Amino acid sequence: MDLNERKIKNINKIKFYIIAVLSFLIPFIIYLLTLERKLIGGDTTWYALQIPEMYVMVPTGYPVFSLLGKLFTFLPLGDLAFRLNLFSAVFGGLTILFLFLSINRLVEKNLIGIAASLIFAFLYPFWHVATRLEFDTLNSFFIALVLYAAVLYTQVRNRRFLYLFFFCLGLSLTNHPIALFVVPAIFLFVLISDPKIFKRAKTVLLSILFFILPLFSYSYLLIRSRQGYGVVTDLKKLFYYLTGRDISGEIHGGHFFDKPVSEILRLVWDYIMIIYNSFGPVLIIIALAGLAYLIKKNWKLGMCSILFIIFNIMVPPLYLPFANDNYVIDSMIIVSVFISFGFLLIFNLSMFAFDRSLRGQKLLRADRVIRYFLITSIIITFMLFPISQVSLSYRNLDRSKPSDIYRFWDQVFRTIEDGASLYVHAFSGNVGIFMARYEYDYKNIGFYYTTWPEYTLENAEKDFENGKPVYFVGNHGLFGFAFDYEPAGKYYYIAKYDELLLLNKITESFKKIIAIDHNIEKNEFDFGEKFRIEFTIENSASREIQISSVELELPDNIEFVDVGPEGYIDQGPGMSRGIYMWVSDQYSIEPGGSINIIVGLKGIAPGEGNISFRITTNDVYIRDNDIEVTIK
Repeated sequence: MDLNERKIKNINKIKFYIIAVLSFLIPFIIYLLTLERKLIGGDTTWYALQIPEMYVMVPTGYPVFSLLGKLFTFLPLGDLAFRLNLFSAVFGGLTILFLFLSINRLVEKNLIGIAASLIFAFLYPFWHVATRLEFDTLNSFFIALVLYAAVLYTQVRNRRFLYLFFFCLGLSLTNHPIALFVVPAIFLFVLISDPKIFKRAKTVLLSILFFILPLFSYSYLLIRSRQGYGVVTDLKKLFYYLTGRDISGEIHGGHFFDKPVSEILRLVWDYIMIIYNSFGPVLIIIALAGLAYLIKKNWKLGMCSILFIIFNIMVPPLYLPFANDNYVIDSMIIVSVFISFGFLLIFNLSMFAFDRSLRGQKLLRADRVIRYFLITSIIITFMLFPISQVSLSYRNLDRSKPSDIYRFWDQVFRTIEDGASLYVHAFSGNVGIFMARYEYDYKNIGFYYTTWPEYTLENAEKDFENGKPVYFVGNHGLFGFAFDYEPAGKYYYIAKYDELLLLNKITESFKKIIAIDHNIEKNEFDFGEKFRIEFTIENSASREIQISSVELELPDNIEFVDVGPEGYIDQGPGMSRGIYMWVSDQYSIEPGGSINIIVGLKGIAPGEGNISFRITTNDVYIRDNDIEVTIK
């Protein structure tokens, strides 16, 4: 290689590195400018609450997401909410970097690679998840990483890159479970590209080892659960969790194969339309032409890419009854690869047509200028696609200003006094939980969310009687029955949840509207003796009250026998986690009225025990005093 060739090679390397850096920086900066600085409610806020405490997340546990997210909480940048949202922006930018590296190896044109990569970067579904804490950018990063490792190995055929591929393959299965259905298509591409490599036992064993290695991250679920931060405390529960089930074995979320074929086909069509609408008709046409060109140049990758998309759009409809944009982001990565080949086809045809027009003629300096002008025009045209995406979507995706949800909760914590109690029944209540723990923790607010056992009228009454300022958000019907109150701030309507948020302060003492009483003949019974308890629920309010559930919890030494037919509630109970339950929308109590239930019980073992009885109305538990019973 002479000096000039070496210089050209070094210049090309420098160009490549500059464009590679830009492929990360351009989207990352845009994501950073539009980043959600605070929280917006929903699942993303539950993640934000769980990550700092390293609490085990919902099935399948998401260990790498949790561990990497925890590292981001240590960054000396902004507040905690900002650092957690920054996680998605960083891995969004890294996704684009590795997508560029993959495309560039395939088309060998830096500018085509960055143009196609940036088109994916600024698709609405991906940009939308890159500005707030989500699983999706990490999942996309893993898919781009697996794709890059696969392309790298099939081109270089070095075993180190094969082991890198298998490591990345295993890593992709530590995040979103949808990867389980799509990465086999990339594995198939590697397998059919070089099947002979798997004839060596050492290579197969090392490949399996590197694949399994990242899967050990799931031990995190057991470790944290044993430390009290999760429910996955043994191998059986871990198996259930990894297969997308709760620790009881019940399916978590949706179900496979419980939908009619017509609904599945409708959802498949919906997913296809999500992809179509995200790219638009022009880019889809270019992608289809690029797919044909890819098959011509590399039929193995082309066919496996089609298989990848088929798996991606066929599996979610079997599981969920609605189409979710996030679930086809992986397919959009592959479509972006098709677009790069479409761009390459346009570029090659343009150059072919230009060169053909000059065939047989003397090449003049002006011809070179025209050629460079043509190349520049083509590249600028390609770059206009991501530029137009940014200009069209920037305003809609700009989350840099706090949302109404955050502004409401910020108003709440600025308004209420230090040491006050706050009872919350609202979809966005998790934003309040986060702020109470991490932004206004110095105010020592007693925060009680609707699903917590402390969220009761009795506790609110005790707080008020002890001189604490007591506030509530939501559940105006029940708290309005029980207390006199006044608005303590302006209201916010949250269209996302179709709910009206308003802070209220309790001003007058507790007005007991529901009373639970019980009647039992005695408190000591012989072994094997049957006895009855009548529970009466009275309504002293001025309007009808709806009881949504009735619950009876028995000690181990007392057995449930039957329900007395003479009571208002006369049907048998269901059971959930050892608690007898009566659930109906028919249990209503007129003003000044009452309803009752008579239960038959039997002592089955000597000892003392407490019988607990409670009802639920307006998502609040109201409890009877426990009944102490002795079996002799």
